[in-house]
Amino acid sequence: LFDADGTARFKYVVEGANLFFTQDARLRLEKAGVHLFKDASANKGGVTSSSLEVLAALSLTDDEFGRLMCKQSDGSLPAFYQEYVAGVQNAIEANAAREFECLWNESKATGKSKSVLSDDLSVAIVELRKNLESTTLWDNVALRHLIMREALPARLLKEIGLDTILARVPLNYLKAIFGAYLASHFVYEYGTSPSQFAFFEFMSRYYAKADTAV
Repeated sequence: LFDADGTARFKYVVEGANLFFTQDARLRLEKAGVHLFKDASANKGGVTSSSLEVLAALSLTDDEFGRLMCKQSDGSLPAFYQEYVAGVQNAIEANAAREFECLWNESKATGKSKSVLSDDLSVAIVELRKNLESTTLWDNVALRHLIMREALPARLLKEIGLDTILARVPLNYLKAIFGAYLASHFVYEYGTSPSQFAFFEFMSRYYAKADTAV
């Protein structure tokens, strides 16, 4: 990774495996001028894809899942499956772009290592999601429907509709999706150290959209 004179041989490093580097190694590389994106950020696509696979299984009946998500007897893949996978890939790419922009901007603004900020982002999102679980945001039906339509895969919504998904999927799982969507979008937009008024400003846009949709 370094030349004989101690110069880093690479300008960018993206970890493609979990625990590829130790944290000390990451910090040393970044100190040498390397832009390093650690596993916690680079591999979030795996979490997204597995969670959306579980969501499909919870949302569809056994017959629907076999018809829409499984290879057919002739060896073909259902059109729904192919479109669903494409939607998952698009979601992963969009989330990766948000993560990158947030890390890049936070690092420039604070001077912090991207490796440290990656952990800070994850903690901020998880903590906010937990805090949102104790609020009454979910009880606002118009807001709930708005957020879930934005958070859930469009192809699944088109196939069975929001009401069916809300009726079939366990409440705790739905609330987790609701909270994770709001928490991640807020942190990606406002960073890890937002002002005390930032969340009010963030939510006011959703309330306005929810009121318009009613």
